[in-house]
Amino acid sequence: IKLSLSMQDKHGLLTAPIPAVLRNMTLPMIVGLISILMFNLVDTFFISLLGTQALAAISFTFPVIFAVNCITMGIGMGISTNVGRLLGQGNNQDAARFSSHGLILAVILVSIASVIGLLTITPLFSLLGATPDLIPLIKEYMVVWYLTIPLLVIPMAGNSAIRATGDTKTPAKIMMLAGVINGVLDPLLIFGYGQFPELGIKGAAIASAISY
Repeated sequence: IKLSLSMQDKHGLLTAPIPAVLRNMTLPMIVGLISILMFNLVDTFFISLLGTQALAAISFTFPVIFAVNCITMGIGMGISTNVGRLLGQGNNQDAARFSSHGLILAVILVSIASVIGLLTITPLFSLLGATPDLIPLIKEYMVVWYLTIPLLVIPMAGNSAIRATGDTKTPAKIMMLAGVINGVLDPLLIFGYGQFPELGIKGAAIASAISY
């Protein structure tokens, strides 16, 4: 019985001391969340070097980006909760199926939001207070972001499914790697170092897309 329980509980959720379980699961999750937040922070830092106009333009995108990402975060929480419950019941096939359906749903919903966003960039950001001279800069960034944000849905929602198995280190490593790639590509594509084209604010969005 102990051997069977050990095989089912390879991450120690059922057998390890509670403080150790909380520490081992929480710390990697914190690192992963910080890595996600670093995307916008790193983009903002390099874009600020382009001048106040570019920095003002990118600041208007944050509430929209957060709102769309909340769709994925909400579905990710649902995936994690239900997959964990199904795995605990021993229904591995149902857990795999639920994960797949959750990923598909997240991609569909975010894609719909992206299409709506693409069609409403000017009126939406005008309502948020962006002046006419900032709208072209906002479009440069948001067109690329809207077209590629469904790519971020897969690792974000997929990581939630992985965490439901008790493995919080792998998702953290994935998001840390994505953050490093974004940080390296940002200056190359924004300022056009070496053989890379100088794309300005659009370069930050493309760097994030590649890292997704």
